[in-house]
Order: sequence, then C-alpha cells, then structure tokens
Amino acid sequence: MRLALRLPTRLLLLAASASLAAILAAKAAPGQAAKPPEADAACDAIKKLQGPAQAEVLALARILALKPAMAIDFSGTSGEYCLNTGSPVMAHFSARPETTGEDIVYFIDAAPLVARGLRLQEFPAIDPKLGGMQPGTWYRYEGKGKEPHHGMELSDRTWLILAVDVK
Repeated sequence: MRLALRLPTRLLLLAASASLAAILAAKAAPGQAAKPPEADAACDAIKKLQGPAQAEVLALARILALKPAMAIDFSGTSGEYCLNTGSPVMAHFSARPETTGEDIVYFIDAAPLVARGLRLQEFPAIDPKLGGMQPGTWYRYEGKGKEPHHGMELSDRTWLILAVDVK
C-alpha cells in the first residue's frame, strides 16, 4: 500500500531537507566534507611543529597513506601505537610518553642475527609486565609467554627489543 502525501506535507519535507543540507554545507568549506574537531586539533599540532619535525610527521603520514594497515592500535593494551611494516622491524610509539620510560620501543627480528652468531641468551629476557624495560638496554623475547607491548604471545618470531626514553 502506498501512502500519498498531501502537497503541504511534501513541501514541508522538501523545506526541511533543504534546511538540513544548508546547515551541513555551512559547516564545511565549499567542495569539502565537514571535519571532526579532533582532525582540526591534529592539524593544529602538526602546524605548530617546525622544520624537520613537521617534515618527518608528514613523511610518516605519506607512508601510512600508502599502506594504512601498517598502523595498529594497541592503545587499549599498552597505551601504544604500532608501526608494523611486515618486515623484520616494527616500532611502538607511546600515546602518553610523559607517563613512561618506554616512549619508543623497537622490535628487531633476531633470527638473521642469531644465524650470524648473535648469542641471544646474553640479553636479559623481557619482563612480561609493561614498564619493566630499562631504556637503552636490549632485551630478548623468544616467542613464549606474554609480550607486554602487544599484550599477547608472539610465537612467530624471536625478537630483540629496545626501549627509548625521549625525555
């Protein structure tokens, strides 16, 4: 069964639609979609950076634009974001560097180094509790037990792990 709208009702709906479209269009620049407020805050933060710092953020943004799946959100697990290139190196970046000495954590696949004679057992094992790394000290993770930055077991590789405190 089809409902026929009376002419005044149709005009009312048309006017409401046009008003909504005008409101939405006013929030966005001509030819652009409206941006959420956090996008403006991110742009403002990048604009405040100078020289190489700004260029580096933009270079990383261009790389992630090519392959956005490299960015993995571990903020709920460890307060970090992972840049996983799929190669034998990945890096975690703290979302709150002021609260940790593990601002950047590098993961290096140890297998090629072990094959060339690296004695992995000479490195301390990583503490399964987050925040237990001493910045500048290399640790080993042999794929057994919980790896704290990922919050799970990473049984696919043996890793050398280094934390950096940028403070």
